[in-house]
Amino acid sequence: MSDTTERVRPFSNGSQYSDWSGCNCERCTKGAHMLGVDALPTCEIELSIGEAYLGDGRVGADIAERMGYTANTSRYVWPCNEVEWTEDWKAEFQKRKAADNE
Repeated sequence: MSDTTERVRPFSNGSQYSDWSGCNCERCTKGAHMLGVDALPTCEIELSIGEAYLGDGRVGADIAERMGYTANTSRYVWPCNEVEWTEDWKAEFQKRKAADNE
């Protein structure tokens, strides 16, 4: 039986994957980095894009949709639809926003 699930490639290369996960997964309360050094991701999106990075770069269309990917975007870093910002990142964001407004 063959897998007929549509698969898409949200990133063109590993650098784009790294930038996206750094701006989303590493700032998210569900990120594996929050669980400890030896922890595997518990977020299906983080797990799927990690597997894609080690494989052919493709994720299921359902994961791409959940992460907010659209084929029509020219940006390779966008906010994940399911990100839950850490309190540290919220504070850093507010600090940066205040500095921009000065």
